[in-house]
Amino acid sequence: MSDDLELNLDTQARRLAELDDIVSGALDDTRSATEMPDSPRQQSYEEVTAFNTQLRQQRDWDEVDLDAALTDAQRQAWDNWQTKNRLQWRNSDYLAVGAAGLVGLLCSWFDASIDSAIRDRLKSLTDSSLVGRWEKAGKRLPIDHMGPGFGGRAHRVKSAGHDMARPIEAIRQVMDGEFRGIRWVDGVAVPISVGGFSGNLSPAEAALRLGQHLLADVVTPMSLPIPGMSLLYESGDKALSEFALHAYSGMSQGTGWNVRSGIVTPSMVVIVTEVLIRTYVHADAYTKTGSATLDWPQQRRRTELLLAAHGLVSAISLGKVTAQIAAHGVEGNYLRALHPSHIRHANIPALLRTGTLAATVVGDAYRASRIPSARSWDELVVATAQPWQLDIVDRFEDLSGSSEGGDAALDML
Repeated sequence: MSDDLELNLDTQARRLAELDDIVSGALDDTRSATEMPDSPRQQSYEEVTAFNTQLRQQRDWDEVDLDAALTDAQRQAWDNWQTKNRLQWRNSDYLAVGAAGLVGLLCSWFDASIDSAIRDRLKSLTDSSLVGRWEKAGKRLPIDHMGPGFGGRAHRVKSAGHDMARPIEAIRQVMDGEFRGIRWVDGVAVPISVGGFSGNLSPAEAALRLGQHLLADVVTPMSLPIPGMSLLYESGDKALSEFALHAYSGMSQGTGWNVRSGIVTPSMVVIVTEVLIRTYVHADAYTKTGSATLDWPQQRRRTELLLAAHGLVSAISLGKVTAQIAAHGVEGNYLRALHPSHIRHANIPALLRTGTLAATVVGDAYRASRIPSARSWDELVVATAQPWQLDIVDRFEDLSGSSEGGDAALDML
């Protein structure tokens, strides 16, 4: 919009406001002291601009405030129209998403090394006095039963005791002093219960001892199973049971899909991605407006950027899973190629975050579609011309054309 056009719009809005004051004064039987300057009926755009410029100098109208020319309803409609249209991405937006994707690529490529470093760091905690007290308080609980069919390094996935998704059943076993699980005998899932453990504990004491036991286990190399994996093992389906067992067991101790490798380590990538994108968006808003607060269109753009970044990280992690399977397949080691523990390379937290962001983007688009669109030029012409097609307008113009009819015109108003 040119400066002349803004100046003319602002001037005409001020003149209409003065005219409205004069009419309101006439209706109240008062006379306004404001005098409206006369202007020729027919003017070119250049003449209108020159007239308005001279008038603004006479009235000391220095500022151009187009918002003041809008009514409250028009201003609300303008705000709604602005929020209806999503902000277009700029080159810097693509760079921000690319930077987050690069971080995700590096973390996915070296995820095994990162998890190994975290595992070694946590291993040092097992020798601390705090973890020692947790181990002592949580010893001889029924959830650690290691009888036939329940031993091995993957024993924690074989019952509800170490499954954080089944705390009620785990607490009940501790309270009752009885281990309950599923043992596979000749391909058939057989329910097993083993008693003889110290029981008769209150729910609070049982929950406390269970919590101490799990805290001591989570820092060990095998960590704890992914929540809900014991349900797969006890599902009664041999394929699901073996998947849960081998995914948690891994190809060697601590290399399986557990809370550390499947949740903690991938969540770090999700957090870094969130920090990168949110810092970029809010810093950009602060640079432009002096405030880090985002309006709704900016929030929509932030959600879109987060969706793209997390989607890119998720795709990279799934690509790592495929690459691992393909690499072992080329080597001819099909047992390793199809091993369920490869799922630990998939960034499950990023996948879940991508799904929630996708739902938010769809919801924002639906919300924007419910906002009324701006009126077309034809609708604006009809709305503007309609009042001037009334008979009273012709009568008013006839009366106001003569000096004698001026008072009559005001009386008619």
